[in-house]
Amino acid sequence: MQLNNGKIVGQLIAVHKNCGKELAGTFFVRLIYFISWPYMVIVFQQDYGLNELETGFLLFMATLTAFFSTQVAGSAIDRGRLKTIYMLASLLLAAGIALLLTHRLSAAIVGLNLLVLATRCLETGFKVTLSDRARREIVEMAHNTRYYYVNIGGALAPTIVALTGLHNRVFLLYGCLILALLIGLYTLFYGSGIRQSAAKKNLFASLAAIRQDKTFLQLCLFSILFYMVMASNDTVLLMLLSQHFSQKDALHYYASIQVVNTLMVLLLYFPINHFMLRFDLRARVFIALGIIISSQMMIYFNLLQNGYLMVIFALIFTSGEIIAISSSNYALELLTPDEHKGAYFSFYNIYMTGMALAPLVGGAFLKLGVGDSYYLFMSVILLIASFIFNLIFTAGRFSLQTESR
Repeated sequence: MQLNNGKIVGQLIAVHKNCGKELAGTFFVRLIYFISWPYMVIVFQQDYGLNELETGFLLFMATLTAFFSTQVAGSAIDRGRLKTIYMLASLLLAAGIALLLTHRLSAAIVGLNLLVLATRCLETGFKVTLSDRARREIVEMAHNTRYYYVNIGGALAPTIVALTGLHNRVFLLYGCLILALLIGLYTLFYGSGIRQSAAKKNLFASLAAIRQDKTFLQLCLFSILFYMVMASNDTVLLMLLSQHFSQKDALHYYASIQVVNTLMVLLLYFPINHFMLRFDLRARVFIALGIIISSQMMIYFNLLQNGYLMVIFALIFTSGEIIAISSSNYALELLTPDEHKGAYFSFYNIYMTGMALAPLVGGAFLKLGVGDSYYLFMSVILLIASFIFNLIFTAGRFSLQTESR
């Protein structure tokens, strides 16, 4: 059943009333992350002389470090230690940014690891609390709204960098450092309360429960593959553009793509998701992946030659991205037991291994001089992901819930 516009507005108001703190926290954490993270590709190559493969390996290791650390954080959240995680992660975030301000490679590597680790722990906490606070009838809208703010933060960051110039990155990092300290103060007085469904089980017991949940693990595998493609259109695409164009033009084109992404999210995010409600989750994901595959073919056939084609690419890619991520986030909510939200949401961060593999594998393709062919490989990955999501849907754990909406 389709929702009328008045009901959508009412749900948005209810989401902000119940989950406004979580949405604000998510936005600022993502803003910091995307100001700092993607441009480490250029910093490692220009300031420290690393090649694409070495840079990809460092990004890969940082992401793996964050994944394993969030497992501990998720277990602690389920045992009622949310505030401790918030404060510790905020301090680690500030420390990581401070290290990125140094001019030593070893410090930058440690800072990168702390940046990814801290932002993921903070986001997991905000996501769990958002899920707890959102009533059942608005929980899908709550996750959609959360992703709305994730996208705004993620797209606003490169726009800020493009306007200020990469040479002013130090000043931006100082701004991020101040913002990280403010997030620490924010979480210090954050009234999240104690989770009513807090579990008594330890980390290993939670992981044992996850290991037995085949459908959830399939969703994790789907997300690893899907987010590998997403990251390939971020850090890897920036590296590819840097090969084809000057640094100035590459940054300009990359920022243009992000600006289009921002505008699409701002103007079309909720209309697109509202339109897609007429389809079940499987159809939504299949449509989204088909759209994204067409965008990958544009890169493979070397069509991104000017600003106009960059805009067309961004329009196509972002349309598929909005649908796929909204659908997979809602699938995660439906598959997660209330008493294990911290463990499940933190384990779901395994999708980050896909994001980590992207610069590593993509960097290898680029070093071999076949960067365009990498996006044909990404299209094959999306076809495999669609097969996996079909298995998830046919398991029947959420098909009835989505069809009855």
